[in-house]
Amino acid sequence: MSRSIDSSFYNSKVWKQVRLNVWRKQACICNRCHRPVYVAGLSDYISKEKRLKGIVHHKVYLNANNVNDSNYTLNEDNLEGICIDCHNEEHNSTSVTKPGLAFDKDGNLIKRC
Repeated sequence: MSRSIDSSFYNSKVWKQVRLNVWRKQACICNRCHRPVYVAGLSDYISKEKRLKGIVHHKVYLNANNVNDSNYTLNEDNLEGICIDCHNEEHNSTSVTKPGLAFDKDGNLIKRC
């Protein structure tokens, strides 16, 4: 997400509805790691100990050139529901492995859970 995006977009009624639609289609499961995520009103059945925050992520990042174009901002084909861990990895990754892979504590290359 670009820092220049006005927070009013993320607080808008239309964004909140699209966001819920994405989570409904994905059954509140992270699109990348397939762990269940907490979405208020949709996945309240997940116990508090196991709640992982979910974020609807724009595959094509929003920026000053596309933020007013609903083909980018509200198009569900450009959106995916992911957990906070996968979102942080997307935006802060300095990984030396291919996506979906990691090293275990013994240094073996494994599939990321």
